[in-house]
Formats: sequence, C-alpha cells, structure tokens
Amino acid sequence: MKPVIDGYKAQGKPFKMGMVFPVSTHNYELRYWLAAGGIHPGYYAPARGDTSGQINADALLSVTPPPQMPATMEAGTISGYCVGEPWNQQAVFKGIGVPVITDYEIWKNNPEKVFGVSSDWAEKYPNTHIRVVKAMIRAAKWLDENNNANRPEAVKILSRSQYVGADYDVIANSMTGTFEYEKGDKREIPDFNVFFRHHATYPYYSDAIWYLTQMRRWGQIAEPKSDEWFMKTAKEVYRPDIYAQAAKALIEDGVMMASEFPDFDKEDGFKPPQSDFIDGVTYDGKHPNDYLKSFKIGLKGDDQI
Repeated sequence: MKPVIDGYKAQGKPFKMGMVFPVSTHNYELRYWLAAGGIHPGYYAPARGDTSGQINADALLSVTPPPQMPATMEAGTISGYCVGEPWNQQAVFKGIGVPVITDYEIWKNNPEKVFGVSSDWAEKYPNTHIRVVKAMIRAAKWLDENNNANRPEAVKILSRSQYVGADYDVIANSMTGTFEYEKGDKREIPDFNVFFRHHATYPYYSDAIWYLTQMRRWGQIAEPKSDEWFMKTAKEVYRPDIYAQAAKALIEDGVMMASEFPDFDKEDGFKPPQSDFIDGVTYDGKHPNDYLKSFKIGLKGDDQI
C-alpha cells in the first residue's frame, strides 16, 4: 500500500479514502491498518477547530455514506474505502474494485456494532430496556446457531427495500460464511460475521477502552488521559450489569442456558491480552497508556497537536 501512496505523492496527487463516520469502527480499523503499514492516516485537532482528521496525513480520509461508496469510488472521487457489508461485495459484483483485507484480518474477532441508548431513556424505561436487550441476544443466537443455518433467511429479510435493500446475492456473499475477494475467489470464512459465538454480545470494558485508545491516538481526545480515566469512561458507557439482567431473565424463561454466557460472578469485563492484530502488537485493556506507547505512529504520553 505504501508504494502506491508514495507514487501518488511523487505525482503531487492526494490519495483519498472513504470511511463511514469519524467515530465509526471503520475509521479506527482503517487508520490502524494504514498505520501498521507505515502510512500516517492523519490527526484530529478539535482544540484548534480542525476536525478533518487529515493533519500530517499520508492518506486523506473523509466521510462517505456507505450505500454511496461503490459509486463514489467508481467516479474516481476516492481510491478506496472501509465500510461494512454488503458495500464491499457490491464493488466486487460491479467489477469496480476488490477487497484487499477484512477487519477479521486486521483484528481477529474484533468488536463491531453496539446497541446504545441514552441514560435518560434507560432510567425512564428500565423494563423495556431489559426486554430489548433480551430480544437482541435471542436474535444474535438465532443468527449463529446450527452453523449459521438461519443466515439465508436473515439475508432475505435484510434484502428488503425497507432494510438494507441490496440484492440477496450481494448480502449473502458475506453473511452465509463466505467472502469473495474478487470474482471467482470466494473463500470460506465462517466467523467473518459473528453475532453470538465467542460471547460476542457481551459488553466488555476492554472493547470500549480499545476504541478510546484510538480516539486518543489520532487526536479526537485532545489531552492525555490516565489509565483510571479510560476505565471510568468505559464503565459509564458499557453496562454488563444490564446485560446480565437480560441474560439471567432468558435463562429463567428457559430459552437459553447459563453455559451460553460468561460466568457473571467471575467476569471482570476484560478479555485476556490480545495479540491477534495485523501488526502483532499486544493489547491489554487494563494498561491503555502502555498500549499507546507501543505504536510508532500516533499520539502518546503528553503529545498534543
């Protein structure tokens, strides 16, 4: 990738890429991948009023709505993008681009989507909150059970115009345990989309802290923060206590088993240190500042933009 960008620089041209939103998982995963390859994705400087995220950037990242990404790339406005499915597979089907890497290869079993509500709503409707979480846990299990046997039915639902609206075959390419890197190169990746396996629905504090480290790394969090701050912030947002209430209710209802969930009496909210990143850097959520210091590219310590 770096030789490509160096080639653009030699011609005096910017290398532009699209991502979903400045606080999306796609932004942080794209930045992580670029930085792992020695490419600076740029800094944010909110204190200076610069929210472009392009300060000192080798590659210029900007927001592009997901459904518009294939057409935007086809028009030449961007040269690549990072987005969730089915918009990568859409580019393959249209013959205008190929995926070069998946987030599974950037960070194995990485967290992706979250269900979030405001604290005011949660306090006003506690019973509704628990019931919605119960429903989402059951849906996640349904999507994964019996080796993804229910995925084709899910794809039919998602392909409806009131939902994703993409063609059935495009959505099925990644939802049913496969991924097509280019026409004819379809590979088996049963864990490309995981909804319940590996305790995927559990709100681990360490997942929240990882995203906070990336916000700090790229300047969205402008000031240095203590390890205690990272922990406190994660606990204010991620609520395993609410999740446990929903899970225990499902167990009492007889629709799920205790063995399908973490041991709530022993769980501290932190995954063991993880090394399944593309650059091999180990992440320990209990030591976020040490983690930030391990990167060659990005803010660390008392660094400010």
